[in-house]
Amino acid sequence: MLKRPGLSFAILIAASLVFAGCRPKPITLRLAVNDTYCKATACQCIHYLASREYEEVVSILKDDYDISLELVYCLEESDLEDSIRSGHFDGAICKPWFALRHMPAKGMKFERIADVLDPFDNGLLGGLFIVRKESPLSGPEDINGRIIIIGRESSFEKYHMALTRMTEQGIRPGKIIRKAACTEGINALLDREADVAVISDYALVATCAADFAEEDAFRTIWKTGDIPLCSVVLNLKQVSRKEAARLQSALLEISGEKIPESFASKGFIKPVPWDPKPYQGELK
Repeated sequence: MLKRPGLSFAILIAASLVFAGCRPKPITLRLAVNDTYCKATACQCIHYLASREYEEVVSILKDDYDISLELVYCLEESDLEDSIRSGHFDGAICKPWFALRHMPAKGMKFERIADVLDPFDNGLLGGLFIVRKESPLSGPEDINGRIIIIGRESSFEKYHMALTRMTEQGIRPGKIIRKAACTEGINALLDREADVAVISDYALVATCAADFAEEDAFRTIWKTGDIPLCSVVLNLKQVSRKEAARLQSALLEISGEKIPESFASKGFIKPVPWDPKPYQGELK
């Protein structure tokens, strides 16, 4: 004859059923990744600094929060933007402008749910107006009539903020040249093909430029201001707000002292307020 289960066993069964009923539905999100400090997307020449690995964070999210992240690493920024435009991803981990600039034309609704801290636990990015160390230029007014290298439209800090700042101050360079990579602007200065270059503030430390250019070979004569460096951005046309909130809560909960050492920073923070206003003027 079968015995009735003991009271403690019955309670355990009941608790298990209740827990199972309350457990959130699993989430699977596919994200494109281009992170300056991620080992999988950074150049080998800065491997000593770009050592971030996402694998342990992905494992924790799956095991403890029922959130599965499928990460696709994009070595080139152009690959990242192609991935974002394809509509085959739920979001991205990247400089947020790479995603935000594609809406609403592409029928997407991107929203930053968390910012990612760098190895120095900084979450902000700025553009720097730099010159050669021996250059006579010392301030923004000296840019008038000079040759300046700026970024392309895909770079908020090197293009939009730089042009907005110069327009607001009435500065009129003699010639504006657009280059995609910071290294191109730095090379142009070294080769004396330009007087000023606008670069991302991490360029002389965390890009290939660190392999051939010394920081003390340049001076900063002006700055563009700060914007978010790297964010977790979700397309709310494909991800519900409830799912986005779950991922945000999980990322913040595992950050700080709880973040795996392999992440090479204190993890994630709530997104800092940012209302990007792209430059609307024309280049001359």
